Amino acid sequence: MDRICWSLLTLYLLCESGFAEELKPVSLVAERIQGHIHPSICRAQDGTLVVVFKGANVLMCSRSIDQGASWSQPLPIATSAQRPSVIREVKKYEVYPGTIDTLPDGRLLATWNYIADDKSTDGYYERALLYSISDDQGRSWSEQRLIGPVDGTHLGAVRHNVLPWKGKRWLLPLRVGMPRLYDPGKGMLEEYPLVGPGGVQHEYQQIVRTAGGSLLAMGPVLLRSTDHGTNWQTVKGFPAVPDQRDNAEGRYLTTLSDGRVLVTWGRGQQNRGLSYNLSTDDGQTWDISRTVILLPEMPVAARYYSARTIQVDDKHVGTVFMNRNGVHFLKVPLKRLERGS
Repeated sequence: MDRICWSLLTLYLLCESGFAEELKPVSLVAERIQGHIHPSICRAQDGTLVVVFKGANVLMCSRSIDQGASWSQPLPIATSAQRPSVIREVKKYEVYPGTIDTLPDGRLLATWNYIADDKSTDGYYERALLYSISDDQGRSWSEQRLIGPVDGTHLGAVRHNVLPWKGKRWLLPLRVGMPRLYDPGKGMLEEYPLVGPGGVQHEYQQIVRTAGGSLLAMGPVLLRSTDHGTNWQTVKGFPAVPDQRDNAEGRYLTTLSDGRVLVTWGRGQQNRGLSYNLSTDDGQTWDISRTVILLPEMPVAARYYSARTIQVDDKHVGTVFMNRNGVHFLKVPLKRLERGS
């Protein structure tokens, strides 16, 4: 009897800790893929998970209403395939995926580029920045709208999440140039300088707001601001740093509702597995020794922007990622990440 009780207690503790929960990815797409797929994920206010990625020169959208256990058949966002009037008609074009975000009013925002892949006329690689809105958790989408251009030049890619800002504006972390604030009601853009102690304006930063109100900006270094972006300080000991062999553009910051911050990133040149590390103090400090590595034997194209993690509920996060065999979702108990390696 004692042995049975002990076994039941052990099983209970394992279940409570989250370590008994099998970590098995669920495939949204289970077929050979190539190109700029770049899946992005958000959680709608009703709990629906929405993933957007590139299909055959159109954005595709898949939804889950059971916390990622199953996913709807991916359907095209038809407006994303339409050539905007500001882009000349060319033989070769590309729809380049951006990101999917939940706005404070509950609507979903999808961004992308429509690219005229033709430099033969004047050498200008036209890359219009476009967006559509869904007010029904990704079932349908508004007509496309254009952001920019500025001085005749299109803004290019938004590869990191759009951050809602005061005054119903959006902070756009651009791939090229400094971030910009956009007012969708007025169609107005303004520059948003984001300079750390070194005085360098980095491009391609992911900018997030923690539950405690701090701002974090992840570029070549991690910067943190506690005064709404007026001043920035460098965070030391950040585990997901780029090196000369890997630009680490697959890194992704996730802010949790309890104030902690999670970073997800890929593993080295072989592109196998996912790395996770939790900061328990609003992103101020990190302990690289507590990095957790999941799916170490699975190919993961995380170096190319695919690993993106959201909070699913109080006990779980979920990561969408890709490899050449499809687009996948991994639900992870936070207990597994709290344990550390």
